[in-house]
Amino acid sequence: MKRQSKSRRKSNSQSAASSSGTVSDTALASRSWLERLPLELVAEVLSYCSTTRDVLALARTCKHFCAVLVKNPSTDFIWRQVRMRAYPRPMPDPMPGLSEATYAAMVFDAGNCESCGQHTRLLYTSFALRLRICDKVRPCRTWMILNTREISEEDKIRYPDILQWIPRMEKGQYDIVVGNGIFVRTDSWKQAIDEFRMARELGPDAMSAYVETKQVMADALPAKLEFYRKLSSWRDQYTTEYQRNAASLEASASARATKAGYSKWQFMQSPTYSSIHHAKLRCLENWHHNEYEHIEEKVLAEIVQQKERIINREKEHILKARRHSVEDVYKRLQQDTTLLPPLYEFRKLSVVKTYEASSSKKSPGLSDAFISEVLKDNLEQWVETARAGLAASLGYPAWKTMSKRLLHPVDRLTARFLCKKCSAAGKDAGVDGGMDFASACRHECAHLSKKARATQRWNAYNFVPDQRAVDAITQVLELCGAKAEEVESLRVVDSIGARIQCTTCKLTMDVRGVACHCKRHDESSFVLLAAEDIASIDPPAYGLSAKLLERSADAAAQRDEKAYGCRLCMTQFAFGTTDSSVSAGGDQTSHPPAQYRPKWMSFNGLRSHLKERHGIAHLADEDFYRQKAPASDSDST
Repeated sequence: MKRQSKSRRKSNSQSAASSSGTVSDTALASRSWLERLPLELVAEVLSYCSTTRDVLALARTCKHFCAVLVKNPSTDFIWRQVRMRAYPRPMPDPMPGLSEATYAAMVFDAGNCESCGQHTRLLYTSFALRLRICDKVRPCRTWMILNTREISEEDKIRYPDILQWIPRMEKGQYDIVVGNGIFVRTDSWKQAIDEFRMARELGPDAMSAYVETKQVMADALPAKLEFYRKLSSWRDQYTTEYQRNAASLEASASARATKAGYSKWQFMQSPTYSSIHHAKLRCLENWHHNEYEHIEEKVLAEIVQQKERIINREKEHILKARRHSVEDVYKRLQQDTTLLPPLYEFRKLSVVKTYEASSSKKSPGLSDAFISEVLKDNLEQWVETARAGLAASLGYPAWKTMSKRLLHPVDRLTARFLCKKCSAAGKDAGVDGGMDFASACRHECAHLSKKARATQRWNAYNFVPDQRAVDAITQVLELCGAKAEEVESLRVVDSIGARIQCTTCKLTMDVRGVACHCKRHDESSFVLLAAEDIASIDPPAYGLSAKLLERSADAAAQRDEKAYGCRLCMTQFAFGTTDSSVSAGGDQTSHPPAQYRPKWMSFNGLRSHLKERHGIAHLADEDFYRQKAPASDSDST
């Protein structure tokens, strides 16, 4: 047998004790003070309630009061006493078979308007039809007129049997009944007619069963109509008193708010006053003499606190909007310039920091002409500081020159940097080409958490020269007959193009690929090919691999195309080498010899091929080429 949990055994023991009338000391200690009151005192307190709505609310608070007030027939006298003392006059007795708790729930429970679906606390518009309509006059009252039907004289003649039992709307303040007219739900009337016709068509036996069933409903209908008529009359008077009391409470709130110098809305934001106001509204009570004076000081203090919270909330909203505005400006600047600090460092610029700290609605934005100029000056100062700091890390502290033929150390091709923090964390695998000056300015350590990046500060001290990349680029510049410090070196390198060949794997590339490629081999060296040697070779499409690795639908579609060929396999075929002699090689031409038939692959298939066949885990642009038209399935793998 499965053992019950401790809480289940405790609940069962308490329920058994409640039903038997004896409660243990432990169970008594775990109850609230209200539950510890004797039943006689509870009955006396509840007898002063204005309606059975309050008794129903107490019965729904916990299992104890549900067992005492709902499941215990001996406590029905409490409900009857409250009904007899109900305001503004006693409620009618319930119908036979309807318990007191069910009666109270039927009268006072809220529900949805059948027209608009909005939740409303208004009582039923028609108890007999269980019809609930909210107080929206035009749409909802119109819906009620369209969905109820007045029984005509013709209907009375054709279907007299149906009229003996079908529920109809009682007369009252909120209905549409005029004179002695009979109003029913339109759908109920159609359903009753269909049911009557079906029974008549099925034969005498079906008709006898139909008459027998409906006769029971017809016998009970007069008593139900009388009960609903009395209940509807009580509801109309109750609703009138409720509206009168609500108007009085609203007037009292307006008068007190005006006296204190606040609007009624601000006054009702006080939790103390609002809770008492709505409690009195539900109980149809009004403020007693000097009752408000006892809580006035607390209410005014709460209003002041609420105003302060609203002001602080507005300030927080403005500050949040300003932070989003700074992000938008930063994204726009990224499109216009490449020399930008990281976003967390951008926020620390003096003008941006002042803008984000201001919660005034009248202060100008970053798009203001003057603010834009100040921001431009701040960025120029930051870039100059970064230039000096990174130049010092390259071994050029306090570098200055007036010559226009010399490049600043960070603008040279040999200016390649590594982040010390990323290298120490093992995030620099030694396969990338380092960072140039613009990349170093934008660098954010990816291994840090979002919280750590928010407190991080950019510092040139965190960067060191990428010596392997610097040595490789220096070697290439010597082959070209150029010097890194000369402005002319940039033009010379651009004119050479992809004529640089790795002596180890025979790949050709331009200077952009040298910084990364030199780290594939323990010892790398390069040669400069003649222009006629590469006339038939298509240069690598630099930036293609980064584009294909993007997280976008367009990039995913391009990756699935079987239009990518491996240059390394072509190189091995052209030079007659194998994987044992070429660790990471590949011919650069997209026009292989006639006897060589390339294998077209998808981009992800190409990456797997390079890793498994050639041992290249990090793909570069010079490792592959793309076919202009996707290959057919017969030519692809």
